Amino acid sequence: MTPETWYVAVVVALGTLVRSTFGFGDALVAMPLLAFVVGIEVATPVVAMASATVALLVTIQDWRQIKMASAWRLAASSCIGIPLGVYLLKLLVEMPDKELSDAIVKGALAAVIIGFAGCRLLYPQLAKLTTDRWSFGFGFTAGILGGAYNTQGPPIVMYGVMRRWSAEEFRATLQGFFVPTTIVLLFFHWQGGFWTRQVGIDFLVALPMILLAIPVGKRFHRRLGKGNFDRYVDMLLLLIGISLLVKVVVSLSSR
Repeated sequence: MTPETWYVAVVVALGTLVRSTFGFGDALVAMPLLAFVVGIEVATPVVAMASATVALLVTIQDWRQIKMASAWRLAASSCIGIPLGVYLLKLLVEMPDKELSDAIVKGALAAVIIGFAGCRLLYPQLAKLTTDRWSFGFGFTAGILGGAYNTQGPPIVMYGVMRRWSAEEFRATLQGFFVPTTIVLLFFHWQGGFWTRQVGIDFLVALPMILLAIPVGKRFHRRLGKGNFDRYVDMLLLLIGISLLVKVVVSLSSR
């Protein structure tokens, strides 16, 4: 095993810890950090496998807290958007100019992260939604982002904040959404040829750390002051997104 494999394992475990604590954020933390070292075609399926593991275990534990009416609408519409996102990813990966395609993917990912973290920091209390009428639009957008960049979380998190779910409902409902959508995402990754030997090795090495991070994150969820910690996470995401964007600009300027 190479140092790169261990780096992937540690980053995925860090993302899992954030995900288990708040119900989201694994891909937002892991994807940009992985993008510094491995290609998007490796990072995306590895993070998806870890996400499926977390979602399944947390859903089994907290299924009574899931807002089923919202979860199924979000999941159904997201599953429609996922193949479109995977197709977009495949087009970018197969571009003749690998450096340019990598810059496009990383730049888009940086924009999503900066926009999401900045919105959360500037407007922590988003507009309130009183019905599930808008769930299909949020879910479809999440599916496209999930298929392309494995970052289906931001639209769903925004939706949950706007629906004013409690912390327990928020964490559980997100996992209820992630279970079916991540399974669909994994299927299309397999169909698209993204399941490689290296992806399997990276995931298996990370798995023990993932299983350890889940209960630790749940303990953090119960004990830490959520409001302040949320802001710290958003600030960290903002810094990661800016760093990734700077790397893309530097890479393109050196062409």
